[in-house]
Amino acid sequence: MAWANARHGDNTLYIGTLSEPTVKMLRFSQTLDYFDPALVDRKVVYVDLSGALRSGDPDAILAEVNRLVTEYRPKLVVIDSFKAIQDMFQDDFAFRVFTTTLSVRFSIWEATALLVGEYTDEEIRQRPEFAIADGIIYLHGTEEGLRQDRLLRIMKMRGTSFFGGDHGFEINSDGITLYPRMRPVVAGEYATPTRRLSSVIGGINDMMDGGLSDSTSSLITGSTGSGKTLLALSFAVGEAQAGRQLLYVSLEESANQLARNCSAFGWDVAGLIDSGKFTIMHISPSELNIDRHAVIVKDRALEIGASTVVIDSISSFEAAVPALAKYQDYLWAINDHFKRAGITTIMTSESAPEGRTEAARHVSLFADAIINVGFVEVDDRLTRTIRIVKVRGSKYDTNARELIIDAPRVLVSAMRRPADGNS
Repeated sequence: MAWANARHGDNTLYIGTLSEPTVKMLRFSQTLDYFDPALVDRKVVYVDLSGALRSGDPDAILAEVNRLVTEYRPKLVVIDSFKAIQDMFQDDFAFRVFTTTLSVRFSIWEATALLVGEYTDEEIRQRPEFAIADGIIYLHGTEEGLRQDRLLRIMKMRGTSFFGGDHGFEINSDGITLYPRMRPVVAGEYATPTRRLSSVIGGINDMMDGGLSDSTSSLITGSTGSGKTLLALSFAVGEAQAGRQLLYVSLEESANQLARNCSAFGWDVAGLIDSGKFTIMHISPSELNIDRHAVIVKDRALEIGASTVVIDSISSFEAAVPALAKYQDYLWAINDHFKRAGITTIMTSESAPEGRTEAARHVSLFADAIINVGFVEVDDRLTRTIRIVKVRGSKYDTNARELIIDAPRVLVSAMRRPADGNS
């Protein structure tokens, strides 16, 4: 914030207390891309308040801050750490008087103050500085497996409307990169379907009265090896062959793996990738940050002008995000966003042999179409099956059919009956 304002020509006064020496602050600041040595001591001034603090006299502290503000005329004043000042007061009332006086002074000086400190949740609820502050920006983290996720929350911002909830962020050479959470719109219409998405697997389009409707959300569920990815790819290849932009988000197989697997069926995915119509994003679920992922997928779809987004598979999200509510919010929000933008969404989800997972049941609430693939035993051998479970606003075949995957053949046909004639 200090450097951003400095680049706009405003002076910033960065006041250190007893937490981090000025020399150390400058040393670490130089590792960041926005650091500009030409602005140091001109637009960004680092000073140390430790001398006045050691006196233990609140009036001496106020006098020193007053002297610094008068000398440098800053638009932004940072005090880091303000908690260190609070720790020298034995009396909460005296500290409240000090904080109120300082707040009034900043108003008179026409300077925005940013007070930095490490506080517990209990202190945020009880400390006087939080009642006096016009805004509270809360940075915290969560431990998820072996990874820590950093989160930012606006808890208070007087006189403004702000986007609440936890927003993911990363610390890198840019400083902080923020990934605002996706928020579903609670009112308004989705884009109206105007056409059908065709699968390149023979027989599937007939089961769905011509294919999937565009601008809708579809879910393909099934157990391991049942053909979920192949089915999703069949719609993706159909779209790309028709000259439309396709974004395929894979959390399990790389672009080379997908292209190689498809070549056995005569689907030239490699050629479609080279043509620019088929874009594959391979993201490892081991380091998946769901907030960052949502922003990247949304931005990438917008960048290439995608008409369809395939996410294979959402089960990887379920494993990477322990909180089911956060997982559901992500899926609801990203599908809501794409449907309003007129972009078709196709998702795959792993299910146990006996049925859908708990997560898939929640996803099915907002899916416009559900296709289930699986296995049945016919004459002592496993046979792949495909069944259309749901298609909103369209006719569809409710009968289970056989999904034949025998490269180079892949097609849907009527179910074979056991040799004894029993179904």
